[in-house]
This record gives sequence, C-alpha cells and structure tokens, in this order.
Amino acid sequence: MQKKTQTGIGEEVLRIAETIPDPYVRTITLARLGYLLSKSEPQTSVKAFKLAVSSLDYIEDPVLILRAMVSTSRYLRMAGVKELSEGMLHRAYEGALLLRGRVKDSLLVEIIRESLRAGKKRDAILYATDIEDEKLRNRLLLEIVKNLVQEGDLQIARKVLNVFTGEPERSQAIVEIIRGHLTREEFASVLSLLPTIENEYWLETALEETAKSLRGSGVPKATYEKFVEAAKELSERLGKDLLRAFLTGLVEGGDVLGAAEILNSVTRNRESIASYLSRLLIGRPKDLESFVKSLRLSPEEFDGVAKATLDALLEKNPSPEYRGVVEFLGRNTENERVLVKVATYLAKIGNFETAEEFGRMIDDPYLRSLAFGAIALEKLRREDIDGAIDAVKNVPDAEWGSWLMGEILVKIVEGSLGEYPERELERKAELHRRSIEGS
Repeated sequence: MQKKTQTGIGEEVLRIAETIPDPYVRTITLARLGYLLSKSEPQTSVKAFKLAVSSLDYIEDPVLILRAMVSTSRYLRMAGVKELSEGMLHRAYEGALLLRGRVKDSLLVEIIRESLRAGKKRDAILYATDIEDEKLRNRLLLEIVKNLVQEGDLQIARKVLNVFTGEPERSQAIVEIIRGHLTREEFASVLSLLPTIENEYWLETALEETAKSLRGSGVPKATYEKFVEAAKELSERLGKDLLRAFLTGLVEGGDVLGAAEILNSVTRNRESIASYLSRLLIGRPKDLESFVKSLRLSPEEFDGVAKATLDALLEKNPSPEYRGVVEFLGRNTENERVLVKVATYLAKIGNFETAEEFGRMIDDPYLRSLAFGAIALEKLRREDIDGAIDAVKNVPDAEWGSWLMGEILVKIVEGSLGEYPERELERKAELHRRSIEGS
C-alpha cells in the first residue's frame, strides 16, 4: 500500500479488510474501522458498517454470528449510529433465545452488558430474566442494580429487586440501593429497605454504613432512635444481635459518645457489645477513654468490658497514651483479676509506683503474686535487679511469696525473659497452685 495522508486512507484500508479470509474476523474488523473512521471519513465509515453487516451472512457458526452482531452493535453505538446499534443488539438477543444452556447464557451476558453501556437499562433487565443459570442470572441482576444506582436510577433499581430469586445477591443489591439513598440522605427509604435484607452479613454491612452516614448528616436524635429500634426488631427476628453492627458504624464514624449513650439505654448484651466496641477502639486512645468513661454498666458488666479491653491492650505494644483508660478501669473495679492486668500494663509502660498501688489492692495471694511478679519481671527487663526483688516482697503470703522469689531468682540467673514473660509466670503459678491444692 502506497503511503498516503490520513484523510482518504479509509477506502484503501477497507479494500484490504474485505480480503480477510475469516468472515468473523472480517466482520469485527470492518465494524471497528467503521467506528474509527466515523469522525475523519464519515462516508467511508458508513460503507465500512454496511460491509460489516453484509459480512455477517458469511459466518457459518450461529454463535459467532451473534457475537459478531453484539460487537457490531457496540461499534455502531460508539460511532453515534444509535438506532442501527439498538436494532442490531435486539436481533442478537432474539437469536440468543434460540440457543440453550451455557452458550445462551454467555451470549446474554454480553448482550446485557452492551445494553447497559447503551443506556438501555429496561432492556437489560428483561434480557437478564432469560438467563437459565439462576446463580448467573442473580449476579447479572446485581450488576444491573449497581449500574442503576451509579446512574442515580434508584426507583428502577428497587423494582429489579422483585426479579431476584436467590441470596446473597438480592441482599447485596438492597445494600447497593441503600448506599444510593445514603448519599442523598434519604434515611426514610433506608429504613424501609433494611427489613427486606435476609442475608446477615449484608444486613450488618447496611447497618454499619447507615450509622456512619447518620453521624455526618446532623439528623435529629429521633432518627437515630428509629434505626436503633429497627436494629432491635431485626435482632429478635433473626436471633442475632444486630445493634452491635449499628453501633460499630457510629464508633467507626467517630461518634463514640453517641454509641455509648445508645448502649446505656438498652438492657441486653451490653457487656458483649461494649467489649467488642472497646477492642475496636484500640489504636484510638482518646476515643477509647471517652467511650469507657461514658458507659453506665453494672459492676459485673464493667468487669467484663475491663478484662476485654485490657487483654486487647496487652496484646499490643504498651503505650503511655493508654495510661488514663487503664487507671480508670483499675479504679472502677473490685475484680482482682482485672487489677492484675492493670498492674501488669502500668508496669510495662514504666509506671511502677501506680502499678504497685494497684497490686496492693489485691488480697488473694495467688493473684497478688501474679501482679507483683509482672512488676518484678518488667524491672528485670530494665536491669533493675534490686527493684525486682523489692517488688517480690510485696507478696507477704509465705507460700506464694516464696514461690515468686524463687521464680524471679531463677530469671535473674537465666538472664532471658522472652516477649511475654508474665504469661509464662502465670502458667507456672497455675501449676504451683494445682500442686498445692493436690497435696
């Protein structure tokens, strides 16, 4: 082919394209050329599309004919030939209905996606109902719902929900629609959709995301209360505590005081929910302290939350940032096992004086030995041997004081503590207690 300017090259390219032996490849190529030439050589573009349509007659495989029609329809749409594009796509759909099984479904998927790209949403919904594989059909319906939500067509999206025949796709579709309503702050619509979600995971997701949106919307307290009541009702229906999911959204959205206030107003599972939320706030020391200080729990519930919180804190690298919340937990509990954890944490951040203060509140010799054992071990880590031995002397019980002194002296000689020496000490203390009780 001789070198020519860009303008006018189309005719020669078409002549070569017409000689492509494979009719399927020839059809697709001519359609692509029709699109590419639509702006620079519109007349040649029209000729290319005519040749592409004519080339369809030479494809023998009926499946390839339909695939070529879908591709031709796409290039016609991209070239702005809307009416012909839509007609071609509908013909492909009618041809696909004559097939069966996976081949039919595969073609329908292509047709549906092209319909969505062409803005023919109602056609896409109709075509999806003809997919034989139920799981695939529900996945495509979900894809359609996502597209509709993205385009802002929430009313049509809600109608598609009636076409779903399985989970979890239907529940996920509802959540997609809820997200659309949340962006518009249409909370009444969200409230009406929540009870229709059957899948627990997606229901929890919806409640969490709703709570986060409420946090930033400035809605009145009464709106919060409606969602709290909805969460309670759904919990009873499903036998699962869904209030936690809603409060999780509030906490993650930054409204820890609001979450605590709501939690104080309920009567069931407060310890479990509060413990979960406190662990969620590890990494946010100020919020954790605000949350814990705002709780109004029974002593038993408080002790459970304190234990869960301290266990989570002890799993991380101790930080002085948590001193306030740790001391608060220690000063508001009478549970000596909690006090052991308080003393242990304070020792790990080097606050030995306060750690020993909490240790001396413990009367049980076994637990007291664990508290002052943790303090002694931390002093050993800091190479304060005299301080470690002095800490042991705070266990006046002859049996447990002697045991602890023995363990600390051995550690002094061993010279190696490990990452969590207090756990090893606790394990050995339990063995010693069993030996005492068994004797």
